Amino acid sequence: MHLSKAFIGGLLVAAALAACSSSPTSPSSSTPTGGGMTGGTTVSISDFVFSPSTISVKVGTTVTWTNNGPSAHTTTSDGGVWDSGTLGAGVTFQHTFMQTGTFGYHCTIHPPTLAQYRGFVGTVTVTP
Repeated sequence: MHLSKAFIGGLLVAAALAACSSSPTSPSSSTPTGGGMTGGTTVSISDFVFSPSTISVKVGTTVTWTNNGPSAHTTTSDGGVWDSGTLGAGVTFQHTFMQTGTFGYHCTIHPPTLAQYRGFVGTVTVTP
């Protein structure tokens, strides 16, 4: 079987672009980085709760959210700093915090504006 150079080149470009994607990843393909965090570097999403819901990290820390429940969720900052997009069961999302501040977040699929999801929020406090 003979494949053209253009076809092979196109496959290589597609593979390179896929490797650079910023989309959510499966738990086995990402490793949390960073450190200096109180309460851990991971947040579990399950049963319409972020756990822990409040964490403190140092600048440069990467926080990983993992959807451990059966329902799809997001982790979306209230101020537009990050948005995971829809995370299916078992999918993770990472964000590295490079500025100090307090960042509230929620799930856009199950917004806290609806009474039954009022407690489905979280906070990340970033210190120097």
